[in-house]
Amino acid sequence: MTRHLISILFTGTALLFLAACGQETPQGDSEATGPSEPLSPQRNVVLISIDSLRRDRVGVYGHNARYAPEVPVTPTLDAIAQEGVVFEDAWTTTSWTLPSHMSLMTGLSDRSHGVEIDEFQLDPLRTTLAEAFQDRGYRTGGFFSGPYLDGKYGFARGYDVYQSGMLSMEQFAEEVKQQNQALVDAGKKPMTEQDVIRMRDRISHWDITSPKIEALGKEFLDDSEDDPFFLFLHFFDAHYDHIPWSMDPALAQTFDPDYAGPFDGANWYFDPRVMDANPPYKRQIGDRDLQHILANYDAEIHWVDRHIGQLVADLKQRELWENTVIMIVSDHGDEFFDHQSIGHRSTLFAEQCRIPMIMRVPGEADQGQRVAALSRIYDVAPTLLDYSGGLAHRQLAEAEGISLRGLVDGSESGGRNAFQRIYSGGHRKSRSLNIRDGWRNSRYSVVRQFNFDQATSTDQAKGVKVLRRRSNNSPYLIFDRREDPQELYPLEPTDPRFQEAVAAFCQAFEAAEREASKLPMSPLEDRLAAQGSELENAALDALGYSSTTDGGTKSDVLPLLPFPAPCPE
Repeated sequence: MTRHLISILFTGTALLFLAACGQETPQGDSEATGPSEPLSPQRNVVLISIDSLRRDRVGVYGHNARYAPEVPVTPTLDAIAQEGVVFEDAWTTTSWTLPSHMSLMTGLSDRSHGVEIDEFQLDPLRTTLAEAFQDRGYRTGGFFSGPYLDGKYGFARGYDVYQSGMLSMEQFAEEVKQQNQALVDAGKKPMTEQDVIRMRDRISHWDITSPKIEALGKEFLDDSEDDPFFLFLHFFDAHYDHIPWSMDPALAQTFDPDYAGPFDGANWYFDPRVMDANPPYKRQIGDRDLQHILANYDAEIHWVDRHIGQLVADLKQRELWENTVIMIVSDHGDEFFDHQSIGHRSTLFAEQCRIPMIMRVPGEADQGQRVAALSRIYDVAPTLLDYSGGLAHRQLAEAEGISLRGLVDGSESGGRNAFQRIYSGGHRKSRSLNIRDGWRNSRYSVVRQFNFDQATSTDQAKGVKVLRRRSNNSPYLIFDRREDPQELYPLEPTDPRFQEAVAAFCQAFEAAEREASKLPMSPLEDRLAAQGSELENAALDALGYSSTTDGGTKSDVLPLLPFPAPCPE
């Protein structure tokens, strides 16, 4: 979404988002959200995020490769799960990378951290997980491989070293030169500055980064063996394009040895042979070819798992494994026509928002334990601080997430619920905005979608736009998760379960909004991100573009519109 589009659509109303936290049942006193009794000595902590990994493609969640059932897709993750804890019902906050990772790193919902579109960075008043560990005396390192983890959004805060594993500035500049030359040779104009920035995102779809992320992690460990450390690793290679043959030529053959069709996984999301390029986006790909793409996806997941395995082996060789907490999550999943589309950042259904979550804490929890209760991606940060031990020091006092220890040791019976939301540009080539919210508890899923609309004649005169619910018959899609875990058959409004779900959603929404509204907020200009990353701007400067690192201003980026409450008037 461009700044120009935002300036047209967003008004100067107060910054209000839907809360991504709430309690299905009331929690106890305030101590329920704080860490458990400190442990000693301090444990090391490794947090791994696997971008775009669907829960149902992981072995420990029941997956076997269709055409190679004898080859485990995720042997490393499965082995860690056998020594640790598997969270069966974990949910992220959205279906794309930037907001979900900010929730992972702050313990806050998207509503509260406020980084929901490209134009925003984390409010300086918020605290990150890395800052909390740094405050405890930990050495902190973060290594990422996708453009939405760039430090310009606030992710670098609290890290002693925070580094990209993507193409270097020199490599990126060379790619731009080659593309510009191809355009000139074709009689076209060279790319604009914005074209160059968009190209950075496109390159990340075929860039191979897992070996670099693994190597950077090991380099960090070389300097950390005498100090407690917090290490964050972001693996991007399972993200489309699905091109395992570019990673390891044997991988594609391993997971679909007999395929002889035309699809190799390149340009999967944009290939018109897969789905129409324009609305109504009709599916074109056949079942066998689609299964080959899924086999390529398995192969890429296996590739990432291999590099995680090599890092685990390195931790064991350094004799760090038995004093290291490890947490592995995904930021979101991907759709493969589960709901008539592909990719992510499009809907809030289970295939995009229900995620794998695996944790190993040495010396604690039963090996191979499985936790059935609902958990959230923003529970991860409080959990890691809780299990890391040592003196408390600064905690994430504002976090909405709650340590998962109570679910693991049985002192908490559950009762958490989770909100999701998207505030994004249109899906694929749609020019409309994609604005949705969702909510889950242990029984129900609720999804809403919105349009912009004029409010009243008075508001129209002022040029004020509001969100309205988009629906033919009902503002809600409601699913009974016990009977319909894939969220394919919405309940009728006349079903008693429908009203039960709406009432629970309303109660959770109001409670979460009250809490979120208490957070102090910096002025707008302090919450705007730079237009380009340091690497992008360095490459632009080297190529002779007039790059800028300035963020937006109040005149071109305005706060997001509030989501209407779900409660009946």
